[in-house]
Amino acid sequence: MGTMRILDHTGDTVVTWSVQDAATLERAEAIFEQQLLAKKMAFARPEGALADAAERIYAFSPDVAEIIWVRPIQGG
Repeated sequence: MGTMRILDHTGDTVVTWSVQDAATLERAEAIFEQQLLAKKMAFARPEGALADAAERIYAFSPDVAEIIWVRPIQGG
């Protein structure tokens, strides 16, 4: 079971998928692509790892335990 957390102005949206369930897998991959097109940043965290172990990713992988989406910080 994988989890995707989308952190934005609406709060913390959670999307889950199972590699054995094609419908949830397709939905999660579609949401990943939508977030990528919205210029958000995705970080993958291995199961059981601390938050600082997260690595930035650019493609959906159903084997990742948790994907965290954040908006990039704007400077000025």
